Amino acid sequence: MGTCTSTGRGKEFGTDYTGYKLSSFLSDLKPHYDVIVIGSGYGGSIAASRCARAGKTVCVLEKGKEWWPGDFPETLMEAAKNTQITQKDGSVIETGKPTDLYDIIIGPEVTVVQGCGLGGGSLINANVALDADPEVFDDKAWPQALRYDVTNLNGADRDHVISMLRPMEYPDSHPSLPKQAAMKKIAKGIVTDIEDLATKELYKKVPLYVNFKKTKKNHIGLPQPACVGCGNCCSGCNTGAKNTLNMNYLPDAKAHGAYIFTEVRVKSIRRDESSGRWLVYYVPLGQDDFNEEERTVSAETVILGAGSLGSTNILLQSAFYGLSLSPKLGEGFTTNGDALNFSYNGTDKIRPVGIALKDLARKPTKAPGPCITGFLDMRRHVVDMPMEDGFVLQDGTPPSILELPYKILMKTSKGEDMSPNENEFTEFLHSFTGTAFKNTLAFLSMSHDSSRGRLHHDPSNGRVWVDFPKVGEEQNFKKIYDAARSATKVLKGEVIPNPVWGGVIPKLKGSKGVVTVHPLGGCSMAESGKEGVVDHSGHVFKGDSNETYPGLLVVDGAVMPRSLGVNPTLTISLVAERCMRLLAECKGWTIHYGFGKSIEKKSRSDCKPGFKFTERMVGHLTADRFPYPCEFILTIESQDIQHMLEVDPEHKAAIHGTVKCTALHDKPLTASNGVFHLFRKSKDNVETKEMTYDMTLHGGDKFYIFKGVKTVHKDTAVEIGMTDTTTLAITVTEGTEPGGKEVGKGKLEIKFSDFIKQLSTVQVTCCCSKRERMKWKAKFGSFFTGILVDSYGVFNPHGLSSPYRPDAEPRKRRPLNLNEMTPKVHHLLATDGTPLALTRYKGGDKGPILLLHGLGVTHRIFALDTVEVSLVEFLVKHGFDVWGLDMRFSIALTAHRKGSFINDPADKDIPPAVDFMMKVTGAPNIQVIAHCAGSATMHASLLGGHLDGKIRSMVVSQVGFRFIVSRFNKVKANARLPKFLQCIGVNGMSAYSDIEDAWHRKFMNRVFDGISNITSESREQCDSDVCHRITFIYSLLWLHHNMNPSTHDTLHEWNGYVHSDIFRHFAHCTRMGFLDRLDDDAEPYLPDFHSPERLNSEAYRKQMKHLDIPIMYFSGEDNHCWDPETTKQSYERCKEANPEQDYEWFTVPDYGHLDCIVGKDASDDVFPKFLPFLEKYAKP
Repeated sequence: MGTCTSTGRGKEFGTDYTGYKLSSFLSDLKPHYDVIVIGSGYGGSIAASRCARAGKTVCVLEKGKEWWPGDFPETLMEAAKNTQITQKDGSVIETGKPTDLYDIIIGPEVTVVQGCGLGGGSLINANVALDADPEVFDDKAWPQALRYDVTNLNGADRDHVISMLRPMEYPDSHPSLPKQAAMKKIAKGIVTDIEDLATKELYKKVPLYVNFKKTKKNHIGLPQPACVGCGNCCSGCNTGAKNTLNMNYLPDAKAHGAYIFTEVRVKSIRRDESSGRWLVYYVPLGQDDFNEEERTVSAETVILGAGSLGSTNILLQSAFYGLSLSPKLGEGFTTNGDALNFSYNGTDKIRPVGIALKDLARKPTKAPGPCITGFLDMRRHVVDMPMEDGFVLQDGTPPSILELPYKILMKTSKGEDMSPNENEFTEFLHSFTGTAFKNTLAFLSMSHDSSRGRLHHDPSNGRVWVDFPKVGEEQNFKKIYDAARSATKVLKGEVIPNPVWGGVIPKLKGSKGVVTVHPLGGCSMAESGKEGVVDHSGHVFKGDSNETYPGLLVVDGAVMPRSLGVNPTLTISLVAERCMRLLAECKGWTIHYGFGKSIEKKSRSDCKPGFKFTERMVGHLTADRFPYPCEFILTIESQDIQHMLEVDPEHKAAIHGTVKCTALHDKPLTASNGVFHLFRKSKDNVETKEMTYDMTLHGGDKFYIFKGVKTVHKDTAVEIGMTDTTTLAITVTEGTEPGGKEVGKGKLEIKFSDFIKQLSTVQVTCCCSKRERMKWKAKFGSFFTGILVDSYGVFNPHGLSSPYRPDAEPRKRRPLNLNEMTPKVHHLLATDGTPLALTRYKGGDKGPILLLHGLGVTHRIFALDTVEVSLVEFLVKHGFDVWGLDMRFSIALTAHRKGSFINDPADKDIPPAVDFMMKVTGAPNIQVIAHCAGSATMHASLLGGHLDGKIRSMVVSQVGFRFIVSRFNKVKANARLPKFLQCIGVNGMSAYSDIEDAWHRKFMNRVFDGISNITSESREQCDSDVCHRITFIYSLLWLHHNMNPSTHDTLHEWNGYVHSDIFRHFAHCTRMGFLDRLDDDAEPYLPDFHSPERLNSEAYRKQMKHLDIPIMYFSGEDNHCWDPETTKQSYERCKEANPEQDYEWFTVPDYGHLDCIVGKDASDDVFPKFLPFLEKYAKP
């Protein structure tokens, strides 16, 4: 199926189709085509062929798989594995996969059986090419333009169909068939019972899309054997004699340049008026482990040929997304009057069922013949008979896969004996010996129902179902059954109706059901949108108007406005050819109908096993200094796994999939032109290999270049490569060419659960041998593990530092409530050239206020979307002009990985930021809110004399210039832990952790967990490794009951790496008891700090004069990081030194440290306490 190598089933009679693969790899799908054809049944295949012959770029999207002779099931178990069933009768029950060949939709009244695969219904139909009654086209249900064009329809359009499908009758030169003799016998018998008979020739042969003569190359260049009469037409022809669309229109389209893609489900079509293009939204169906996002491909022209149910369903979903369509969409459905009845246990031997090819090879005389070979034409057999009363009665041969259920049905069904009191003993003997089944003939009939069914879209499963109340009560089905009775009477058998129409089932349900294999309608042709969905040329109406959409057509059975009364494929094909003729005339195309360009066969050596797997990675993309959740689902696909692993030094493969990130687009972006390299040598780093992802992303009118790199290099002694091979550094730039403006950078990682799923998606493609597939899976695994052993097998004694590895599980972010104001990021430089970021939230003219964050975070702690009201939102609401500074120790900046001390941001970051704010706003001075390390840094900047006259007021959270810490932090400071870690090569600590940590990090997580349990009360213990790491680094930063679950669950998004240098400085200050410089030679911030005579010290008073500004200090009463005494004593020292100044201090009951800023109720419990102080000094 869809491979380059046939399974070989039926080679005794068939042909090896190795090398004739029609479908392309999904990675070959381009962002745009001239024409997109959806579906590959008769209408879709004709559209693809004709548009390609007109020189257009054509893309065909088919939901099912590619099937070739030799692939089709020949046992009931194989058939069951390739059957999808959707039952809608109250609740919805689904079995099978959406790509399975036999598609059965069971509704309350109507069951539809249809084919799903490249070639649509042609794969499993009965090959019949009957013309509809001419009076069918006189019906005013057809648009006038078509009724007046019937001459061309039955002329040039018909000629084009016949020249391609090549129907012919079962030859007289072929072996005679028992069922033909039985049908002729029935015809003679019925003639004698009919009054006003208009013709004596009731029996006729049917033209069949079947090749009855061995052909080395048909008109498209494909070899075809002669039909062997196995009777398995309706389960799939395994010889190649059947003229499915894979033998004509589809390879013709490919030969003329069309690209065909299988296992693709189209979800909807939307109009992009700005570009005049259609956007087709689709999802691939190649794997079930990851939920694929919708992808897009665009075209000027989109042609639906997905069948009555498929095309209608797509338009119904498109209407849901805003495409204005006719209110008649879904209406006008007809079963085409399909009915199935049986003559059981008659007097004539029939060969009632198909025969598997392996059995036919042993018993060549047992061939039943094609599924249908002849019919009784009951359309004009009575004088003055109305066209609506006509029907056809055809001989039918079910395929061999149905032999067992067919026998059971016949044996257990109670029929009507049409020869009572005759040959009863013989009939009993036949039934006892099994001869009764051998004397069974199936009758397949088509007629005219009322065409009043309606197709409904079911949003629960994305399918449509048929609503057709009391369709089984319509008189056409009774007439067909009566004809079956008459036919069975001639054969002296027992007539058995379709079990859903007659018998026990309808009695239990209270209604007669209908099974149709010829669903029609749903997008009916009409004069305007008030009466139908498309016009006479197949163009879709805009709403209920007369105007049609440019370049949107339906050309399959869905456009039939009524029943046809015969097998509909020929009529559908005629209408589709006409639609394409008119489309070409409208657009000025020229369709070249001559033959000459044939499909090329690949040599066997070119048919190589391929390889593919699907991967999901999640994380973040930082754009404008803000980390946005980012994820992708990509399929890596190689068309030649041997070349990829053993020949190509860069080990290239193709990529297709989607990338989702709101920083780029509000919908998932489709990846195209993707190239993947598996462990290629790095061009920039020694002894390093890379796994790279390069692709174009597109969505609507937006295009980006996505580049991702997994760097495979041993950095630590115990590293085994799990982190390197599951972490991707990404860069996104604008446009379709390299060198565009950078949008952002970020990192993605593979979760363990996704890694397990990824393993199950590994497939060897284009290979039907199970042993061969296992061999190449093993070779890929050996190659992959070999690289890892080569890269990580020898211990590498490098440092054990833990760099920040952010991970943002994709989630829907709450937009900040900023009064419709958009934050603006200003990029500026510190005085030593270090890049900084200053984000402005202009809520009004108060302030401006500068927000300063603590260690291991960013200014985002003031603007979290996981709390109901963040501090930024609170201040904006109250009219403040808010500025958030990311200092050099912010994890949003690359500088945070480099060492720095408190005086570095104090001297070099804050002063230029304050000057910039004053310049932009025109304010002579500013206000400040500083938290924790940001507060210590702000005090250092003030005491350093950098901000005299520039600070109007300040609110200080948790720490001032007096350093009094918790017992645990005091132990770490006295033990000089930061300096010890640096001595052993650990230059910093990260709060980040995830499930895929290397083993040594997992081990440390357990250590941190234990320390957290020892140092924290039991009520504050949790299961978060990130929280445990934070507690080890800083002590407990919050009371858990003050935290939102979403805030606690996303700690990894905003907590990260802190360099040991700044820890060392804080440890020094902790031992000293106050803010002090680490360099003994530098002028101290607070000389004589511990002296009882400090107020007599001129140096001390001079320094304290720098703090002669309004300051409010506050702490959480239950702060486990900084003792509340630190802010209290800082307040008291200020009041002591500058008694006339406005200083305040308060504590917040039942709060700890950072929960005063990020707590779920901080906007009610904390912020209002310092708001009046801010308001007091809100203006210069």
